[in-house]
Amino acid sequence: MSCFNEEQIQQYLDHEYSKQESESIRQHLEVCRSCQDALIQQRQRILEVNQSLDMLVTQQPGIPQFRSPEKTISHRKTPVKYFIPLAIAAGILLMLLLRPLSDSSKLPVNGQNLQFVVSEELDANKPVTEHPVIMTVVAPDGTVSQTTLD
Repeated sequence: MSCFNEEQIQQYLDHEYSKQESESIRQHLEVCRSCQDALIQQRQRILEVNQSLDMLVTQQPGIPQFRSPEKTISHRKTPVKYFIPLAIAAGILLMLLLRPLSDSSKLPVNGQNLQFVVSEELDANKPVTEHPVIMTVVAPDGTVSQTTLD
């Protein structure tokens, strides 16, 4: 019988062979000095690996056991008492923003309503004095007058 390699010796040590194959390997090991040395070396490696693993397990720092919190953390909730004033303030703000801009019942005392409208795009590179200013006045009776200011 020929000599065995490391893989075959490891399989023999792990009892992966049948009884008949293991018996023939054992008989070979009794007569072959190089296979005996390889078997001893393999057993020594297994022993060293097991010792190293044991050392890792015994020298491992203790990990504290997880404990679930006794009291759950609740998210901060905005009290209901703040919602009512906020809703009222939002309503008032909407009424102010959405009310009509011109109402004939609220004309100034002199009966004229002034409105500012930009009718052309302004050139930011020009001074303000070079832009034409046209003032349109609408009287309560509906007459419209325009004046160009220089």
